[in-house]
Amino acid sequence: MTRSELNQDRGLRLAPPVHAVPALAPMPTRAIEVRPGLHPGPHPQPDPLNVVGSLLPILPDAVIGLDRFDTITHWNAAAERTYAISAAEAVGCRLSELVETVYAEGDQAVARRQVHVQGRWQGVVRQVCRRSGREVEISSTVAALYDQNGGPRGLVAVNRLLEPDQTDAGELTHRATHDSLTGLPNRTVLMEGLAESIGRLGPASRPPGPKGRLAVLFCDLDGFKDINDGLGHAVGDQVLLAVAQRLRQRCRAADLVARFGGDEFVVVMAVDAVADAVAMATRIIEVLDTPIVIGDAEVSPGVSVGITVVDSAPAGDDPVGSVLRDADTAMYHAKGRGRGRYELFDADLRDNVEERLELATAMRRAVGDGELELVYQSRRTCGARRVTGVEALLRWRHPELGVLAPDVFLPIAERTGRIVELGEWVLRQSLADLADLGPAAAGLTLAVNVSAKQLVSGRLVRTVARALAESGVAPHRLVLEVTEHAFSDDPASARQVLHELKALGVVIALDDFGTGWSSLQYLRELPVDVLKVDRSFVADLPGDLTAGAVVASVLGLGHGMGLLVVAEGVEDAETLGILREMGCDEYQGFIDAEPGELLQILSR
Repeated sequence: MTRSELNQDRGLRLAPPVHAVPALAPMPTRAIEVRPGLHPGPHPQPDPLNVVGSLLPILPDAVIGLDRFDTITHWNAAAERTYAISAAEAVGCRLSELVETVYAEGDQAVARRQVHVQGRWQGVVRQVCRRSGREVEISSTVAALYDQNGGPRGLVAVNRLLEPDQTDAGELTHRATHDSLTGLPNRTVLMEGLAESIGRLGPASRPPGPKGRLAVLFCDLDGFKDINDGLGHAVGDQVLLAVAQRLRQRCRAADLVARFGGDEFVVVMAVDAVADAVAMATRIIEVLDTPIVIGDAEVSPGVSVGITVVDSAPAGDDPVGSVLRDADTAMYHAKGRGRGRYELFDADLRDNVEERLELATAMRRAVGDGELELVYQSRRTCGARRVTGVEALLRWRHPELGVLAPDVFLPIAERTGRIVELGEWVLRQSLADLADLGPAAAGLTLAVNVSAKQLVSGRLVRTVARALAESGVAPHRLVLEVTEHAFSDDPASARQVLHELKALGVVIALDDFGTGWSSLQYLRELPVDVLKVDRSFVADLPGDLTAGAVVASVLGLGHGMGLLVVAEGVEDAETLGILREMGCDEYQGFIDAEPGELLQILSR
């Protein structure tokens, strides 16, 4: 009897056979009826185990029923033979306690997702009986079960034992060497193929001949997270499949195109010159910028590409890892410069990476060792030049490199996630400094910068409230400065956090206004009290009519909305005079002095 005939005889309303998959819980919370040839729909299905009824004992395949908690509810005679465990011993136990299921690379996540979305999964797994240690190859089909109300009940697995001579060796080899979703060679094949190609290059002393250079293109999708979060993993999988197909079509037959993992792909190709690799990267960027249509959705994932080209085997014990790291570094450099572009790796990038790693390591001890310090810059009225507040600015006094400016170490802190810790230290320390001034500075405000990661960390509101309580500083004296770019990743969450901060009584300032993409879109929706004109416009004021028009527009917009407008980067009397005539409220900059200790700033 064939497999399809057997399924029909069973009366199971399943897709092709699915396997015992102990790691698939928790079950989906929406009802899905699984019918061959039909898309899942929101209707309950009969319990296949009840439909089969008395046939279970005589079915040749192991049939295992599981509830929502992975507890075995059904275990037929074939299951007893397959696993050498009686039904009396199995029923009531968790399947994972009896059998370990081993998947091909990436299959477990795919299985879980398919059961959740489509209600079924089919594949070949290796199972190990924990009691006897026996290993078996299983062709398994797993389907979701639902109650009469459409609620999740559990899983049913139909497992067919594959004897050694029944196993398709070619299929198993393919599964072991290729990505289960896209069909591309997997990371194992990539590493082996790259090692082979590097080995053919020979030592650095040998000049490159025809096709004597090797190019590695590290491709990372730019918008894949948004696609997954917004449209779901099922659409995300289809996008990855479409990306793989486009890469295969765009690259040459001799090129190795592999899925490195997640939304990362690697192309390895022989080239005559660097220009050949650049041309390929350009084609890849173009083809992945073209919209992909998945059902009713149309998405353009975009891609950033890092390129490294070598003509000899890199020195060291791990030439493959070295080449991949270089291409990966170039890719991140491309993302940092705007995405949707390529970057070529060079030695300067490697030096920069090594320097950043050293700084990142040293940053871990900076707070505890007292290497961080604050300086302050005054904020003054444009008319009488009266001090109204100060802005706290972070410096790092590195024991070997001296005093480091924020633009050196803050980007590293952003990438490593330490920016949240640094930001909290700045907030607490600056409020403590302000509190130490006592009643003499009762009208002085304190401005503290808030990073995008702090804004969506989930702890900013609580941290600010605690710091205010500890210092005793009134909330209206604290100004939290955020840039427009802080809203680019998750604008809704960021906006909510600002409203919660505003409810504490603090002042919200929009920093670097005019440089972001969301200025007018979000300005009227945000609880903003202060607009700070970006220094790039202020610096060009004396001789640039365009800069003057921008500043005048910001002043008109801010005053029209009842906001205080502050100009940043004022360095000379001429610029200050122009701002005064334009009606700017306040300014800050080097015109008064460079940032310094709090008491020194206030005494000037």
